[in-house]
Amino acid sequence: MIAVHELEKFKTDTHFVGKGWSVGDVLKEIHRALHENKPEYYRITDNDSLIPQEFLLFENSGSDDLEDFVDASMSKARVTFKLPWMEASEYTAISDELQKILHEKLGNHAEVTITGMVPLFQRTLVAAMDSMATSYLMAFVLIAIMMVILLGSFKIGLISMLPNLLPIIIALGFMALVDMPLDLFTMLVGAIVIGLSVDDTVHFFHNFAKYHHQGYSTQEAVEMTMVGTGRALVATSVVLSLGFFVYMFASLSNLVNFGILAGGAILIALLANIILGPALLTLITKDK
Repeated sequence: MIAVHELEKFKTDTHFVGKGWSVGDVLKEIHRALHENKPEYYRITDNDSLIPQEFLLFENSGSDDLEDFVDASMSKARVTFKLPWMEASEYTAISDELQKILHEKLGNHAEVTITGMVPLFQRTLVAAMDSMATSYLMAFVLIAIMMVILLGSFKIGLISMLPNLLPIIIALGFMALVDMPLDLFTMLVGAIVIGLSVDDTVHFFHNFAKYHHQGYSTQEAVEMTMVGTGRALVATSVVLSLGFFVYMFASLSNLVNFGILAGGAILIALLANIILGPALLTLITKDK
């Protein structure tokens, strides 16, 4: 119980530990109930031989509350703590700190394992973020290779990836600016936006290359692409962004964040394709 009380007082600049429950709390309740519910008896008895008797009386009363804290053989006990909602990476630090405190207090008398929904959530998100970084890198390389093959130019193919990366970079910067948490919903934004942005980039750069190969100047090719493909990109991007902005009216905060990021990133991708894309093409493409 000393370790439980100390863990309840644990607090740093970024996280803290809330109320804790353990089999000791149940034992205190039993001891107080056996003494006419007097407040001064809300404690664990000093007589160790009475503890098994109190547990036996409690089990014979028909209550199953004890099953939430110990196993059937009374060889394992569970201590439950409340934790605030925070970034998944911060759960790793607090789990390590809790493990350290419990090991110092219990020593070799008990084996401590951190478990529950929060550690599961932490391991899931950390693994998802690691795989997300790998997936984005692989997607960037594969898409860049396909753009080079499609456009028939190594330089233009690599330059075409800049409008695709800009929405993701701005979305991550916005999340850091407003302190928006990175969760399973917001992690989906990058994959959705890069897919939609690449689609717009393929249409724009492909039509530009087609007009430019026909003998039109760079400015003429950009203008013709903007008149045709540009209008379609604006219409589809606005419709898609409005569809994601609907999530802003949801009651769950993670859905609201997802709607803001996805809708805003799609509009940024549109601006990158119709403003940054033509500017880059004008700089790197020479008139034939």
